[in-house]
Amino acid sequence: MSLRLVEVHKAFGSKQILKGFTLEVREGETLALIGASGSGKSVALKHIIGLLQPDAGEVWVDGRRIADLERSELYEVRRNVGYVFQFAALFDSMTVGENVGMGLRRIPGMSEAEIQERVRESLRLVDLPGFEDRYPAELSGGQKKRAGLARAIATHPKYVLYDEPTTGLDPLTKTVIDRLTIRMRKELNVTGVAVTHDMDSAYRMADRIAMLHDGRVRFVGTPAEIQKTEDRVVRGFIEGRPELVGEYQ
Repeated sequence: MSLRLVEVHKAFGSKQILKGFTLEVREGETLALIGASGSGKSVALKHIIGLLQPDAGEVWVDGRRIADLERSELYEVRRNVGYVFQFAALFDSMTVGENVGMGLRRIPGMSEAEIQERVRESLRLVDLPGFEDRYPAELSGGQKKRAGLARAIATHPKYVLYDEPTTGLDPLTKTVIDRLTIRMRKELNVTGVAVTHDMDSAYRMADRIAMLHDGRVRFVGTPAEIQKTEDRVVRGFIEGRPELVGEYQ
């Protein structure tokens, strides 16, 4: 398995967020992680790249346990992981090209010409050719999301983590982002984990869907399997029926 979180526990003060969270992500797939607001989806995501350390449990990336890595080794792992932030997190004072090229400038030995070519390639892949000299303030919400995705893939990562990639977007733009996520898997062969509340997006882009509930994975399966599940908590969430979920809270 490419990514594994095993019996991960995480608390902030007295609030226990993850309570034995276990999840395996297969190489080459896109897995959607769903669950209620505040259930710990983004917290789980941040453990993969070592932004958070578990109170207990293990996180493995490419057969390497994150807790065992020296700082330089952790940076090496992070170079293989692209992260798409919820609100794009572009720097307003920098052009789109400068934002996309940020990670490339940390790679030893890359020339300026190589960086610029990689920036152009990444923007082309997200359908933003020629946007290098624009500033974030000149972009629509969907374009900012795409620029954030271009930055995440510019280093040619093996993995891409998507934190609420379609939040705040209209239905048409959501579909565009979902299709780009599928393109990343097909054209770049990246393994993806997407945190989302949007079930339409999850059904479109994911090979498998995992639901986080009460600090643990409640369900893992294909989009077709989750739509057929008899689990009342899972059904309550995906159908928007809180009366079903409430019986198990």
